[in-house]
Amino acid sequence: MYPIYRYDIEQNSEEWEHIKIGMFSASSADKLLSSKDTKGYQQLISRIAEERITGKKCESSSFSGNSFTNRGHEFEPIARQDYEFRTLQAVKLIGVIIKDEWALCSPDGLIDDNKHLQIKCPIFSTQEEYLEKAKIHTDIRKIIPVNYYKQLQFELNVSGREFNIFTSFHPNLKSIDIEVSIDEEMQEEINKRLEEAKSEVLARIEKIKNL
Repeated sequence: MYPIYRYDIEQNSEEWEHIKIGMFSASSADKLLSSKDTKGYQQLISRIAEERITGKKCESSSFSGNSFTNRGHEFEPIARQDYEFRTLQAVKLIGVIIKDEWALCSPDGLIDDNKHLQIKCPIFSTQEEYLEKAKIHTDIRKIIPVNYYKQLQFELNVSGREFNIFTSFHPNLKSIDIEVSIDEEMQEEINKRLEEAKSEVLARIEKIKNL
Protein backbone atom coordinates (compact mmCIF):
# COMPACT_ATOMS: atom_id res chain seq x y z
CA MET A 1 0.00 0.00 0.00
CA TYR A 2 2.74 2.45 0.95
CA PRO A 3 4.36 4.71 -0.06
CA ILE A 4 1.51 6.67 -1.60
CA TYR A 5 2.31 9.30 -4.24
CA ARG A 6 -0.22 12.15 -4.35
CA TYR A 7 0.11 13.96 -7.67
CA ASP A 8 -3.37 15.43 -7.26
CA ILE A 9 -2.33 17.73 -4.41
CA GLU A 10 -0.60 21.05 -5.05
CA GLN A 11 2.12 22.04 -2.61
CA ASN A 12 1.30 25.00 -0.33
CA SER A 13 -2.41 24.56 -1.04
CA GLU A 14 -5.04 24.24 1.71
CA GLU A 15 -5.34 20.50 1.03
CA TRP A 16 -1.56 20.11 1.26
CA GLU A 17 -1.50 21.92 4.60
CA HIS A 18 -4.32 19.72 5.88
CA ILE A 19 -2.71 16.40 4.93
CA LYS A 20 0.44 17.36 6.87
CA ILE A 21 -1.45 17.80 10.15
CA GLY A 22 -0.18 15.41 12.83
CA MET A 23 2.56 14.03 10.58
CA PHE A 24 6.34 13.94 10.78
CA SER A 25 7.74 15.54 7.63
CA ALA A 26 11.10 16.07 5.98
CA SER A 27 11.07 19.72 7.02
CA SER A 28 11.09 18.62 10.67
CA ALA A 29 13.79 15.94 10.23
CA ASP A 30 16.42 18.10 11.91
CA LYS A 31 14.28 18.39 15.07
CA LEU A 32 13.37 14.69 14.99
CA LEU A 33 17.04 13.70 14.91
CA SER A 34 18.06 16.18 17.59
CA SER A 35 18.76 15.24 21.19
CA LYS A 36 15.49 14.53 22.99
CA ASP A 37 16.17 17.16 25.64
CA THR A 38 16.35 19.98 23.08
CA LYS A 39 13.59 22.53 22.78
CA GLY A 40 13.13 21.73 19.09
CA TYR A 41 12.51 18.03 19.70
CA GLN A 42 10.12 18.64 22.58
CA GLN A 43 8.18 21.21 20.55
CA LEU A 44 7.91 18.71 17.69
CA ILE A 45 6.40 16.03 19.97
CA SER A 46 4.00 18.56 21.48
CA ARG A 47 2.92 19.83 18.06
CA ILE A 48 2.26 16.38 16.62
CA ALA A 49 0.29 15.36 19.73
CA GLU A 50 -1.84 18.52 19.66
CA GLU A 51 -2.59 18.19 15.96
CA ARG A 52 -3.58 14.53 16.35
CA ILE A 53 -5.99 15.45 19.13
CA THR A 54 -7.54 18.48 17.43
CA GLY A 55 -7.22 17.53 13.76
CA LYS A 56 -6.08 21.11 13.18
CA LYS A 57 -2.77 22.90 12.74
CA CYS A 58 -1.01 23.56 16.05
CA GLU A 59 -2.24 26.85 17.51
CA SER A 60 1.28 27.95 18.42
CA SER A 61 2.54 27.43 14.87
CA SER A 62 2.56 31.09 14.02
CA PHE A 63 5.23 30.90 11.30
CA SER A 64 3.73 32.07 8.02
CA GLY A 65 6.89 32.60 6.02
CA ASN A 66 9.72 35.12 5.82
CA SER A 67 11.91 36.70 3.19
CA PHE A 68 13.83 33.44 2.71
CA THR A 69 10.76 31.24 2.22
CA ASN A 70 9.21 33.88 -0.04
CA ARG A 71 12.42 33.92 -2.05
CA GLY A 72 12.24 30.14 -2.38
CA HIS A 73 8.68 30.25 -3.66
CA GLU A 74 9.64 32.94 -6.18
CA PHE A 75 12.73 31.25 -7.58
CA GLU A 76 11.83 27.56 -7.28
CA PRO A 77 10.06 27.28 -10.68
CA ILE A 78 12.98 29.08 -12.33
CA ALA A 79 15.48 26.82 -10.57
CA ARG A 80 13.55 23.72 -11.68
CA GLN A 81 13.59 24.89 -15.30
CA ASP A 82 17.29 25.71 -14.97
CA TYR A 83 17.99 22.18 -13.75
CA GLU A 84 16.01 20.62 -16.61
CA PHE A 85 17.80 22.79 -19.18
CA ARG A 86 21.28 22.06 -17.82
CA THR A 87 20.82 18.32 -17.29
CA LEU A 88 18.27 17.51 -20.01
CA GLN A 89 16.29 15.61 -17.38
CA ALA A 90 12.54 16.05 -16.95
CA VAL A 91 11.32 16.89 -13.45
CA LYS A 92 7.84 15.73 -12.49
CA LEU A 93 5.89 17.68 -9.88
CA ILE A 94 4.52 15.84 -6.84
CA GLY A 95 2.32 17.11 -4.04
CA VAL A 96 3.23 14.71 -1.28
CA ILE A 97 4.60 11.22 -0.70
CA ILE A 98 3.10 9.40 2.28
CA LYS A 99 5.20 6.72 4.00
CA ASP A 100 2.53 5.58 6.44
CA GLU A 101 0.08 7.07 8.95
CA TRP A 102 2.89 9.03 10.59
CA ALA A 103 5.40 10.30 8.04
CA LEU A 104 5.45 12.09 4.69
CA CYS A 105 7.53 14.38 2.52
CA SER A 106 7.09 16.88 -0.31
CA PRO A 107 10.03 16.77 -2.73
CA ASP A 108 10.49 19.66 -5.15
CA GLY A 109 10.30 17.17 -8.00
CA LEU A 110 10.83 13.58 -9.11
CA ILE A 111 13.36 12.40 -11.69
CA ASP A 112 13.02 9.05 -13.42
CA ASP A 113 11.98 6.22 -11.10
CA ASN A 114 14.60 6.54 -8.39
CA LYS A 115 15.48 10.19 -7.75
CA HIS A 116 14.09 13.25 -5.97
CA LEU A 117 14.99 16.88 -6.57
CA GLN A 118 15.41 19.20 -3.61
CA ILE A 119 15.76 22.86 -4.64
CA LYS A 120 17.35 25.60 -2.57
CA CYS A 121 17.50 29.25 -3.65
CA PRO A 122 19.89 30.94 -1.21
CA ILE A 123 21.15 34.49 -1.17
CA PHE A 124 24.33 35.39 -3.07
CA SER A 125 26.77 34.93 -0.18
CA THR A 126 25.41 31.47 0.70
CA GLN A 127 25.55 30.28 -2.91
CA GLU A 128 29.11 31.59 -3.13
CA GLU A 129 29.96 29.60 0.01
CA TYR A 130 28.50 26.40 -1.47
CA LEU A 131 30.53 26.86 -4.65
CA GLU A 132 33.72 27.49 -2.72
CA LYS A 133 33.21 24.39 -0.56
CA ALA A 134 32.44 22.27 -3.63
CA LYS A 135 35.82 23.24 -5.07
CA ILE A 136 37.81 21.97 -2.09
CA HIS A 137 35.72 19.12 -0.67
CA THR A 138 34.78 15.73 -2.08
CA ASP A 139 32.75 14.82 1.01
CA ILE A 140 29.22 16.09 0.29
CA ARG A 141 28.51 16.42 4.01
CA LYS A 142 31.08 19.22 4.12
CA ILE A 143 29.16 21.10 1.44
CA ILE A 144 25.50 20.50 2.26
CA PRO A 145 24.35 21.97 5.61
CA VAL A 146 23.53 19.25 8.13
CA ASN A 147 19.85 20.20 8.47
CA TYR A 148 19.42 19.91 4.68
CA TYR A 149 21.28 16.60 4.64
CA LYS A 150 18.84 15.21 7.21
CA GLN A 151 15.93 16.51 5.13
CA LEU A 152 17.29 14.78 2.03
CA GLN A 153 17.73 11.49 3.87
CA PHE A 154 14.25 11.70 5.41
CA GLU A 155 12.74 12.10 1.94
CA LEU A 156 14.57 8.98 0.77
CA ASN A 157 13.32 7.16 3.85
CA VAL A 158 9.72 8.06 3.03
CA SER A 159 9.81 7.24 -0.68
CA GLY A 160 12.26 4.35 -0.78
CA ARG A 161 14.03 5.98 -3.72
CA GLU A 162 17.81 5.72 -4.12
CA PHE A 163 19.00 9.28 -4.77
CA ASN A 164 18.13 12.85 -3.86
CA ILE A 165 19.58 15.69 -5.92
CA PHE A 166 20.45 18.77 -3.87
CA THR A 167 20.39 21.64 -6.35
CA SER A 168 21.15 25.18 -5.26
CA PHE A 169 20.25 28.07 -7.57
CA HIS A 170 21.05 31.76 -7.71
CA PRO A 171 20.27 33.83 -10.82
CA ASN A 172 23.69 35.52 -10.81
CA LEU A 173 25.92 32.59 -9.91
CA LYS A 174 26.65 29.09 -11.16
CA SER A 175 24.16 26.45 -10.03
CA ILE A 176 25.35 23.49 -8.01
CA ASP A 177 23.98 19.93 -8.14
CA ILE A 178 24.96 17.28 -5.60
CA GLU A 179 23.65 13.73 -5.83
CA VAL A 180 22.97 12.30 -2.39
CA SER A 181 22.60 8.53 -2.04
CA ILE A 182 21.08 6.54 0.80
CA ASP A 183 23.02 6.88 4.05
CA GLU A 184 22.34 3.53 5.70
CA GLU A 185 23.46 4.68 9.14
CA MET A 186 21.19 7.70 9.08
CA GLN A 187 18.32 5.64 7.66
CA GLU A 188 18.54 3.33 10.66
CA GLU A 189 18.59 6.35 12.95
CA ILE A 190 15.54 7.88 11.25
CA ASN A 191 13.59 4.64 11.59
CA LYS A 192 14.59 4.31 15.24
CA ARG A 193 13.76 7.90 16.11
CA LEU A 194 10.43 7.79 14.28
CA GLU A 195 9.34 4.77 16.33
CA GLU A 196 10.46 6.43 19.56
CA ALA A 197 8.76 9.69 18.63
CA LYS A 198 5.49 7.90 17.80
CA SER A 199 5.52 6.29 21.24
CA GLU A 200 6.18 9.65 22.90
CA VAL A 201 3.34 11.30 20.97
CA LEU A 202 0.89 8.53 21.91
CA ALA A 203 1.95 8.74 25.56
CA ARG A 204 1.50 12.51 25.52
CA ILE A 205 -1.95 12.18 23.96
CA GLU A 206 -2.97 9.69 26.66
CA LYS A 207 -1.64 12.00 29.36
CA ILE A 208 -3.54 14.99 27.97
CA LYS A 209 -6.78 13.01 27.72
CA ASN A 210 -6.47 12.04 31.38
CA LEU A 211 -5.96 15.58 32.64
